Amino acid sequence: MTTTNVSTRTYQYTHTIGIDEFMGRGFRLIVDLVPGPNGMLYVLQRGEPLHRNPAIKICDINEGYYGDFGAYGSERGQMVWPAAIAIDSQQRLYVSDEWNHRITVFDTKGNVLDEWGTLGSGDGQLNRPSGLAFDAEENLLVVDALNHRVQRFTKAGRFLAKWGTYGVGPGQLNMPWGVAVNAAGEVYVTDWRNDRVQKFTARGEFLLQWGYSGEGDGEFNRPAGIDVDREGDVYVVDWHNNRIQIFDAVGRSITKLAGDATLSSWGKELLEVHPEMQEQRRVAKDLSQEKRFRLPRGVKVDHQNRVIVVDSTRGRLQIYQKVT
Repeated sequence: MTTTNVSTRTYQYTHTIGIDEFMGRGFRLIVDLVPGPNGMLYVLQRGEPLHRNPAIKICDINEGYYGDFGAYGSERGQMVWPAAIAIDSQQRLYVSDEWNHRITVFDTKGNVLDEWGTLGSGDGQLNRPSGLAFDAEENLLVVDALNHRVQRFTKAGRFLAKWGTYGVGPGQLNMPWGVAVNAAGEVYVTDWRNDRVQKFTARGEFLLQWGYSGEGDGEFNRPAGIDVDREGDVYVVDWHNNRIQIFDAVGRSITKLAGDATLSSWGKELLEVHPEMQEQRRVAKDLSQEKRFRLPRGVKVDHQNRVIVVDSTRGRLQIYQKVT
């Protein structure tokens, strides 16, 4: 379908959280996040193969930092290529791992509660699981990327249903990545290699699609993370176009975000103890590009309509407030 602009909303940039660091208070190749209660944020870090540092980083919307947990590997509770994170009503964290082809469940202190998933193409098996979202009945939707489908599981990992096959037609998928559910239970999926978004009923029946390969409004270059706010607006990470595109419920373009970052408080404190970094910034010819997203991976909208963008390769979160 062809997208057309609709009445605009206003998005006010408020602040940035994070710095690009290997360890401790900082982020390195973050891929997703999930908001918790009281402004808490659980940020999923893939890390780098050399440093083997996947983790869940814990901070809050006001830049407080509370530590992290996670370890590299394939033993129980370990991660290699974490891809997405979701939280249930009991504050349990669910993490998909592309390398280990499984879902791991943690409490918010990092204790391993459950783990399930095996490599394969049968019902309930997984091949590079990525996006996660809970439906209205709090069953878990898992984007099964290399099986080109979405599967529904109970929170204990019991297979319930699936939809999607490989292809380019309506309802078909080619390496899907993200998934989100609106208040009516309808499901949005970013169809990564087909450069489009598809919308399904709660049972997985095809409703509509939008998007083509390109750089214009409503066009995509590998859409990744996705979320839906309480008014039904849809936020799509347009990964290789370095932006977030925002649509109404039927795919009409509203606006887009390209990044407006300022230094986080963590960054300012780092510069205070490293004067050589301050000098490098002072003599830099152009810092304007520092504001912009660079290969963002995820986006989430919290209950206060704050839009939180995972600015992955810049090691930070950019926060916007939706004003309706």
